Amino acid sequence: MNSQRSPITWQKLTRKSIVWSLWLFAAALVQTSVLSRYQPFGVVPEIVLPCVIAIAIHDGERSATICGIIGGLIIDSLGSGGFSASAVVYMLLAVAAAFLTYSVLSRDFLSWAIATVFALAVCNVVSSIYAGISVGAPFFEYLGRTFFRYIFSSFIFSLPFYVVTRLIWRRFFNNREMEG
Repeated sequence: MNSQRSPITWQKLTRKSIVWSLWLFAAALVQTSVLSRYQPFGVVPEIVLPCVIAIAIHDGERSATICGIIGGLIIDSLGSGGFSASAVVYMLLAVAAAFLTYSVLSRDFLSWAIATVFALAVCNVVSSIYAGISVGAPFFEYLGRTFFRYIFSSFIFSLPFYVVTRLIWRRFFNNREMEG
C-alpha cells in the first residue's frame, strides 16, 4: 500500500458519511423490520455488516472506519436483538477487509464474498459468546444451531445490497481520492 495518499476534504468526507449513513439506515430498516419478522431459514439475516464490508472494499479504510461505527450504532439503536458492541466489531471487521483489499485482494465480488463470509462467521461467534454470557445459552449448542444458517441466509439476502452499494460507490465516489 502506498503511503502517499491524496488528502480528502472535510466536504467530501461529510458527503460520503451522509450518503453511506442513509444507505446503512435503509439496510438496517430492511433487516430489523422485514427480515426479523419473517426470519428466513429460522434466523435474522445480517444485511448491514455485508454493506459495511462492501463499502470498506470499494471505498477504503477511512470509510470503513466511519461506516463500521455508524452501521453498528444504527443496528444497535434499531434493536436488532444483537449485542451492543456492534459498532466496535463492525469497525474492526470493516477495517480488516479494507486493508486486505488493498494489500492482498482486489475490489471485486469475490473479495467481497470472502470478506463477508469471514466477517459473518466472526460476528456469529461473538454473538454466540455474548448470548452465552448474557442469557446463559450453551455456546456450542447456540453456535451449532445458527452458524451455517446465519451465514447462508445473510449472504444470500445481502447480494442485492452488495449490487446497490457498488452502484452507489460508482455513481458518487468512483474516483482516485481513496486509493493509495
